[in-house]
This record gives sequence, C-alpha cells and structure tokens, in this order.
Amino acid sequence: MKTILFAPAVFNLAETTRMIEVAKAMKDRYYCVFFGFSKTFAPLITESGFEYHLLAPILTKKQEEQIIKFDQLRTLKNPFTKEMVASRITSEQSLIAKFEPRLIVTGSNVTIFLSARSKKIPLVYVKPYALSEPFFQSEHALMPHELRFFGPLSNPLWHWTKKRIVNTRWIPNAFKHAAQREMLPLPKTSLQMMDADLNLITTPKLFLEEEQLPENYRIVGPIFAKLSTSLPEEVLTFIQRKQQERKRIIYFAMGSSGNPRMLRKILFFLQKQPDLAVIASIDYLLDDIQSDSEDLLITEYLSSHLLHEFIDFSFIHGGEGTVQTACESGKPFIGVGMQFEQSCNIDYCVKYGNAIALTKPVTERKLQIARSFFTQDSSAGTHAASRFSNKWSTTSNSRNRNLPEQPPNIVSSRKSFFNRDSSVISLFETQTVKIQKK
Repeated sequence: MKTILFAPAVFNLAETTRMIEVAKAMKDRYYCVFFGFSKTFAPLITESGFEYHLLAPILTKKQEEQIIKFDQLRTLKNPFTKEMVASRITSEQSLIAKFEPRLIVTGSNVTIFLSARSKKIPLVYVKPYALSEPFFQSEHALMPHELRFFGPLSNPLWHWTKKRIVNTRWIPNAFKHAAQREMLPLPKTSLQMMDADLNLITTPKLFLEEEQLPENYRIVGPIFAKLSTSLPEEVLTFIQRKQQERKRIIYFAMGSSGNPRMLRKILFFLQKQPDLAVIASIDYLLDDIQSDSEDLLITEYLSSHLLHEFIDFSFIHGGEGTVQTACESGKPFIGVGMQFEQSCNIDYCVKYGNAIALTKPVTERKLQIARSFFTQDSSAGTHAASRFSNKWSTTSNSRNRNLPEQPPNIVSSRKSFFNRDSSVISLFETQTVKIQKK
C-alpha cells in the first residue's frame, strides 16, 4: 500500500481536523501518516487511528501564539529563523526518505513547500479560495470591510490592492536562504510560493460559480471535522436544563486562533443576556477563565456537529472549518473574522443569507445590533440583519458590488448548501498521475 504523508500545522485546530477528514477518505487505499512540529492537537490525530510523527524543532506555545498573531497582522515578527527553517526541512526530508510517499498533503505547513519540491514529491494543498492567487486575480473577489467606507474610491483601491498582492515578491530571508541551500529556484511572487502541484479548494462551489480556475485547482467543497466522539454528560445535562427553562442556546467558539481580549468582551456581553444560555468551547484559549453564571458552560474542544440539533444559533470566528460546521447545522450564526480570509468566509455566508458579520473593533453597540436579530422572528430577523449590514458592513454610497443590496432570508431551518458527493480520492488519483508524468 502506497503512503501519503499529511503535514498540517498541528497547532491549528481546523486545519488538523480537515487533514484528518481527508485521511479518512483515503485510508482504504493508502497508508496515511501524519507529521508536524506541534503537540497541541496531535491527540486528535492519534485518536482517529492515524500515526503521528512529532518532528524537531518542536514549537513552543509562545511560538505558536506568535505565528497566529503574525497571521492576523497583530505583529510583524515571526519565529521562522534561518536555523528553525533549516532544521525543519532536515526533519521533513528525513521522514520523506523513510516513507517514500506517493504525495504529501498540507494545509499551511510553510516549510513543506520547500521540502516537497527539493525531494520532487507531488504536493497537494487543501485551502480556502481566499488564500489563493486566483482569488486576488478575480474581479469577483470580496472586498475587505475596511475598504468599503471609501465611497467611490473603494473599487479602485481594491483593484490596486489586489494587483499589489498578486505581484508582491516578499519572501522571508529564512526561506530564501533555505532555497539557496537546497538549490531550489524560488517562485517569483509570495502567492506562488504557497502554491502546490494540486490545490484543493474547500470553499463551497456555489460561492465560486463565476470563477475561472487554473488547471491545477479543483473545487472539492467543504471539508471539516466530524470526529467520532460524543458530547460530554455535563454538556447534555446543561442543554436539557436550559431547554426546560426555555432559554435560547448559543454555541460560542473561536477555533484555535481566537483573540483572547475580544473573546472576553464577547463572552461578557453574552452573559448579560437573560434569555440566552451559552456553551463556550474556549477553555484552551483562556487559561484563567472563570464564571459563576448558571447560564454559561465553559468546555474544552467539542465536536460541534453534535450540537446542531440543540442550538438556536452560533457565535463564531471566521475559520473555514468553524463556519462550514455552523452552515451544516442549518442554524444562523454571527461571525467575526480575525483576518481577511476569515472575513471572506463569513461574507460569503452573509451574501447567501445564513449569517451576519461583526467587524472589528467589536463594540457593545455592534453586539447589541447583532443580538437584536435573534430576539425576533425570522422575518423581522431578516430586516435586522439587513440593518446590521447596512450600518456596519457598508454605507449607502460605498456598497461592495459583490454583495446584495439586502441579505436574502436567513436560513433558520435545517438547510445545508453542501454537496457531499465530492470524491477526494478520485481527484488525488487522477491528478497525481498527471503530476508524476510531467
């Protein structure tokens, strides 16, 4: 049985679970092996029945936090020094030599792009559309919220910004140095640096119907966690008690990239709502979180798809896995993006009609407006969502042309826009043959 290596950033919850789901689809035909440089969510891999190799240098918690802050543009400093990048590539190459994989699948393990190329192993990148070069080349690319307030200048500014992003040639010195050592020619631009032999786009196809994708891009649709676990007894007891009290039950989650300061602000607000009961899967994000509220249950990571039938809505960040899990529930959600790609994930859903978006900075006034949607029936809620969008996402003279004048009806029933018939296996099999023949 041929081997496939999986290389997620194991400190990223959504990415780790996404890789697990892909491996589940492949395990009957391939020997699936995981590796990474983090212990954080490694137990989820081994509990799913897959082998995990922890490679050196192991990321510290501080380094993981630093990478997340860098990704969210909250710092310009990243921990990827020349020494770290060189050590990571050495470790990766040793593992590649040991297993001789048919291909490598990654999410955002940045060094594997060099290691795979140096060893001439086909690389598959599973990613959201908003992280791709075709997205920024598209005339349909969703505009950042920050640009929508410039009125007639919004579209020209967005066109100029996209062009600059596509042509940016910034590559960290550590990676340039590593490429020289491996005698690898570097791609011309930053976006091309993070392009793979085959790029699998997990953004729902219905959002991308007008897009023209390159030959090495395929839309496979949503891939998100459905781990084989059950809800803890304390969660089930809490749900039963709050249903008896006729409370609206909210699922509050910020993935693995939630901003602790923002998280505290939102949680403080939700606790003050007398008709709400909150299940907050945030324990691993806030070490010192405490609450005396009988309407708040703080837990560790939950398999959130198991909560679908119990919750009324979700309050989440914009990570693609978290958003897609909320969408499958058929319940509406409030979303706040930590960075641009996450904001796009939310805005696609705002356009579709099953979400409303909070923009940063998150204030109590914005929270009140978002909250007002869920105090009314679905018809009134639609108007509330429209008012929210009008007030906080755009202005009357600076509306993003890619968004509707008014959001369509919020999806409040068990309706899913997912096509679950996509075959990851067949895509791998057909495309990797093409790659290897080149």
